[in-house]
Amino acid sequence: MNRNARLLCSAGAAAVLVIAAMPAAQADPGPGPSPNAPADPMLKAMRRDLGLSTHQVQKRWADEARARRAAQVLRPAVGGAGMWFDAHAGTLVVPVVDDVHARQVRAAGAQPKLVPYGPAALVRVAGQVSRLVGAGVPGVTAWGVDAPADRVTVRVTGAADPAFRQRLQALSPAVNVVRSDTTFHQQGGDVVGGEYWKPGTEGSCSIGFSATGSGGSRHMLSAGHCTNDADQAAYGKDGTRLGTSNVGGTHSINAREGDFGLVDVTEASWKLTPTVSGYGGGDITVTGSAEPTVGMSICHSGGNTKLQCGTVTQINQTIDYGNVIIDGLFVTDACSGAGDSGGSYVTGPKNDAKAVGLHSGGGNACGASDPDTIGQPINEAVAKWGLTLVTATANPGGPTVASPGDQSGQVGTAVRLDGKVSGGTAPYSWSATGLPDGLAIDGSTGTISGTPTKAGSFKATVSVKDAANKTGSASFTWTIGATGGAPTLTSPGGQNAYIGKAFSVQLKASGGATPYRWSATGLPAGLSINAASGQIAGSPTTWGMSNTTVSVTDQAGKKAAVTFLITVWNSW
Repeated sequence: MNRNARLLCSAGAAAVLVIAAMPAAQADPGPGPSPNAPADPMLKAMRRDLGLSTHQVQKRWADEARARRAAQVLRPAVGGAGMWFDAHAGTLVVPVVDDVHARQVRAAGAQPKLVPYGPAALVRVAGQVSRLVGAGVPGVTAWGVDAPADRVTVRVTGAADPAFRQRLQALSPAVNVVRSDTTFHQQGGDVVGGEYWKPGTEGSCSIGFSATGSGGSRHMLSAGHCTNDADQAAYGKDGTRLGTSNVGGTHSINAREGDFGLVDVTEASWKLTPTVSGYGGGDITVTGSAEPTVGMSICHSGGNTKLQCGTVTQINQTIDYGNVIIDGLFVTDACSGAGDSGGSYVTGPKNDAKAVGLHSGGGNACGASDPDTIGQPINEAVAKWGLTLVTATANPGGPTVASPGDQSGQVGTAVRLDGKVSGGTAPYSWSATGLPDGLAIDGSTGTISGTPTKAGSFKATVSVKDAANKTGSASFTWTIGATGGAPTLTSPGGQNAYIGKAFSVQLKASGGATPYRWSATGLPAGLSINAASGQIAGSPTTWGMSNTTVSVTDQAGKKAAVTFLITVWNSW
């Protein structure tokens, strides 16, 4: 596997993409449980660990599914290190260094972000760090590309030599050396209960995923540091033998290449399944695999800490465990403990979960303020030995209506709102109550359209019934304003920015008929405006003064504009 994939978004890159448009992310449906939500251990754990409501978890899963589709299109040119999921915006974000690549990213259904360096330059710098660190340097625990920060982050403890820190910093202005006294270790140990397995008479590890090989051979994937002994007997949680670990001494990797290993399941009494334990919440069904993406929600199941959820915080990281340095790992904030090694990292709802990785190690245990845990991407392990994950067909469950969030309009101005549904079994039948006067819903498509005839605030509920007679609904407020009035735009006054430093300013408008559409001309290089929110953000790349004009257009087509000066200074 080439961890430094060809990158679209680098200076001078000439990659051309043929890409299909993806649907836009939906607005936050707000808090509140869904009356049709089935029991789901993943949903329960994400509510507990991420502090989300049921609706927010379901919306996040839908947003992440769209982001994964966009990432699949972009990954061959961008590389996994050059993108991340923005949970607030509900979209995949890709750093770019010019407008040409920004247009290609938008066409794939993702959001571009102009940056000074870009992923290709950062991958080169990360390679320089790896060569400088070599076989390991005391106090240097991890390093890799941090795409959201547009930097290469190197984690060091207080034991790191100050002179070596200076050598790291001197490699490039893109290097960010951060102090973290968390040290990582590969996790093992004796635990009781849970979905664990035992290599010989050693401490327990956890099962990752079932897989088959050519000719129908049966296997179980786990961590490489759990399978390091050749031809070792492997026992299941009930103490009976399930097979043999690292057959022939050629099926265990615990080095720079990765941390993954293979157990041959030779005993007929052990059945391969596409399930991951939900620990009291029912089995989680694996229907495919996914690459880890920064910002993506993720849960891991292990024999010690059971089911724990969080988000992916870093990918393609090099971790120094003290006894071995491993490249290409991902980091999460889902806590873990001894005995979880080899366990399953998954994302998505329980009936349609995607395998992401195998648990490799961690720093602090659950309950600590910095519970970093480390995973090995599953697709690399599967490709290494030509395996196929054991998966099931997704169970669609009932339909879930994506709430569009609160809407607004104006008397006499036509509106259109498209219905969005996930899950369930097509075809769907749509209905609605509480719509503003003059609006109606198309029963076959879920599109609401018409021209409002009366001002006021309306509590609307959109419902859908699928072919299996399962139902789902979403409620929101639709405010209709009286005819007349244009938006008013407030000038933010003169602004100062600095090359390479993050900059943002929020434009404010009032009046007219929301939602507004924003645009800008004359922005300094490196800055862009969010068409939905009116926020100008980015990192300037060229010094000078720019007369910037920002325009806002309301739903009725009425406009307002303001011009102000943005001065970009050199950073010293």
